[in-house]
Amino acid sequence: MANSPYIKDVVDTDFEAQVMRRSLEVPVLVDFWAEWCGPCRSLTPALEKLAAEYAGRFELAKVNVDVAQQVASIFRIQSIPTVLLFVGGQPVDGFMGAQPEAQIRELLDKHLPPVADDPMALGDAAYAEGRLKDAYEHYVEVVSLNEENTDAILGLARCAVGLGEIEAAEAWVQKLPEGLPVRTQGERILEFAKFAEDAGDLVELTARVEANPSDAAAWYSLGATHATRGDLDAACKAFLKVVGEDRAYKDDGGRAALLSIFDLVGTDDPITTTYRRRLAALLF
Repeated sequence: MANSPYIKDVVDTDFEAQVMRRSLEVPVLVDFWAEWCGPCRSLTPALEKLAAEYAGRFELAKVNVDVAQQVASIFRIQSIPTVLLFVGGQPVDGFMGAQPEAQIRELLDKHLPPVADDPMALGDAAYAEGRLKDAYEHYVEVVSLNEENTDAILGLARCAVGLGEIEAAEAWVQKLPEGLPVRTQGERILEFAKFAEDAGDLVELTARVEANPSDAAAWYSLGATHATRGDLDAACKAFLKVVGEDRAYKDDGGRAALLSIFDLVGTDDPITTTYRRRLAALLF
C-alpha cells in the first residue's frame, strides 16, 4: 500500500496542507499511530485496505504521534490508535482503539457521498474507461461546486488533451496553483499534447493490438493515446512494441517517441530508467 495515491504519511509541517486544506476537496481519514502501539498494527492495514477499495472517495493520512508531536497535541491525542475523519477542513467523526472493519465502513459511508451521486467518482470511472467526453462533463460539475478542486481541474486538462482541445487544456492548467506538484503534473500533461494528433479511441486501439499484435501503427496510436492521458508506463510499453515490430514505422517513430518521453520526464525518473534499459535490450 506504500505507493497508493490514496495513502500518505503526514507530519507537523504538512498537516495543514495534506489534511485541513485537502479535506476541502476530498474527505481525509487521519490515523494517529505509533510504532510501539500493538492495536495499531492491526488497525492500520485495515484502514489501508479500505483506502484502496474506496479508490479515492477518501484519503488516508497516517500520523505517527512520536514524529508529529505538535499535531498530536493540538488534537489532544491521548490514546492510540485514534482515527479522525476530516471533511471541509474540520474533524466530523472518529473513534479510538482498533475497530471492526464493518464499523469503520459504517462511519465512512455515513459521511461519504454515494458513488452514484459523486461526480468526481463518476468522472474518474469514465476517464478510466476512455469515455473522455463523459469524464469531462463530470469534472465540470465538480468544479462548478468547488472551483478550487485541483483533482477535477487536472482531470479536465487530461480530458481536453485527449480530446485534442489543447487551448482548453492550457486554460485549465493555468487555474492550477503555481508551486504545487499538481501544477507540475498539469504542465507535463501539456507537454504530451504533441501526441494528440496520433491518439485515438483507447478501447478500439486495445482491441486492434489484441487482434493483431504485429500492427505497429495500432501500437503507436495506442502509445500516443496513453501518453495524452498521462499513463506513461502504458505509453512506453506500446512504443516499445512499435520498436520491436517495425523500426521503419514513422522512421523509427517508436524509438523517437520513447526518447521524447525520457527527455520530458528527466533522466532520474523511474519511467526513464526502466524503459531505457528495455529499449537497449531490444536494440542490442
